[in-house]
Amino acid sequence: MALLIEHVDVLNPDSPRSVASNCSILITGNRIARIASADELNCAELLASPLTENLEVLNGRGLFAIPGLINAHTHSPENYMRGATERLPLEPWLVWLYGTCGEFTPRDHYLCAAMSAIEMLLSGVTSTIDHLWHGGAWQRDFLDAAMQAYADSGIRAAVAPMFDDHDYVLDVADELGYDLRGSAYGLSHGGYRPDREAYRRGVLRDNLALFEDWMRSWHQYDSGRLQTFLGPAAGHLVTEECLHLSFELARKFGAGVHMHCVETRVQEYCIRRVHGKTLVQWLHDEGLLAPELSLPHSVWVRSAEDLDRLAQSGAVPVHNPAANLKLGSGLMPLRAMLERGVRVALGVDGACSSDNQNLFDALKLAALIHNLSDIDPSRWISAREVFEMATIGGAAALLMREQLGVLRPGALADITLLDTRSALLAPMNDAYGMLVHVETGQSVRHVIVNGRIVVRDRCIVNLDAQALVEEFFARADRLPFRRPLDAKTQRDVADAQAFWWDVMRRWQMG
Repeated sequence: MALLIEHVDVLNPDSPRSVASNCSILITGNRIARIASADELNCAELLASPLTENLEVLNGRGLFAIPGLINAHTHSPENYMRGATERLPLEPWLVWLYGTCGEFTPRDHYLCAAMSAIEMLLSGVTSTIDHLWHGGAWQRDFLDAAMQAYADSGIRAAVAPMFDDHDYVLDVADELGYDLRGSAYGLSHGGYRPDREAYRRGVLRDNLALFEDWMRSWHQYDSGRLQTFLGPAAGHLVTEECLHLSFELARKFGAGVHMHCVETRVQEYCIRRVHGKTLVQWLHDEGLLAPELSLPHSVWVRSAEDLDRLAQSGAVPVHNPAANLKLGSGLMPLRAMLERGVRVALGVDGACSSDNQNLFDALKLAALIHNLSDIDPSRWISAREVFEMATIGGAAALLMREQLGVLRPGALADITLLDTRSALLAPMNDAYGMLVHVETGQSVRHVIVNGRIVVRDRCIVNLDAQALVEEFFARADRLPFRRPLDAKTQRDVADAQAFWWDVMRRWQMG
């Protein structure tokens, strides 16, 4: 199987305006074989060569080839709840989410993952890391359903099921006199159980056994297009035992570990109060800061020592600017990370906290919001730096450095083709500036993943997108969040809000 994209412009930082004009890209199997001028890479010669049997030729005139974008953090189950909340910080928002999401079926997980894939592919995203959650106990068919949706769609994906074994925020709430354990969120994290320690160990053991069996079936599926990661929920939701066992299992399969990292000031306060140190220092002391660890958010990693630890470890923070703004969590210290050589990735987060799966939105936000953090314009984040977060940084989070996020021979053929005749990209001035500050995803024409065309002329090739959208709409109506908030959930959210205010005041006082 071979594919030739001829007479196409290609993103190239060494060319004028970062555009190499009138090129051809030859793909054989799932990798880029050659990139050369269209005159040098001749279609007629290729058609006559036995090395390129069954050659498909794609006319690239008027198109611009870029590496496929990589969304390095999302939660597909939130697709049902997009646009449903506002003016809630993360901690009360979680209580609302758990209290209103209802019970998902395997079909719900399939539909939510499929909807993520459709939206991402149509906006130029070729890879994603789905930090998959489920409101109750994990079952194998929930995991299989999400994996099957990604398998069917043609997108590249790593699925990291979320799990936890001890909620330190609930412990701190107990100490401060706030009862959050009776909320749907609290009950799902141990609640009032008198046997919490034995229960914790049992659930952890059962989850890891389930995940190992699932990973054996799905890891590196379809020539590595699908991966299975471990997704310990967050630094404030796991014990040392949980983390060490997670890394042990991940390393058995050569998989990654994906874990929320000090997204909010409440989390940072609680971790310090419980452990007497920062999360990054705790991970470092446990020997768990490593290249296979990706850390969504990493907002409150502030000390020079912690930033140096990240840089030395090769762990990959994931910037989620939209969600961090909507939930009022704060701004990642992005410039300080980049200055130290930390490889940072970019994510959209879940569709109830950001509220879409369009990485071009995240690109623009990441390029602009940090301008207010530094009065020196030379330290503001450049368009190229942000674009490389969404490509090279995402490849690092996927444990695919040098294989993804670049257009060069030998790299995997994940390519997005944009229509340069669209109103957004005409005229094509500096390519990085156009991609980051101008493009919205509307110019996406074709998308190639693992050497296969999965979006052709803005149509999803492998799924009946319209039928899935119709089924998705119909199923959403039965979920509790579509109805007025019940009195108990209102009280639970108010209690979480009071706790949040208390911790914020304590945090401000040091």
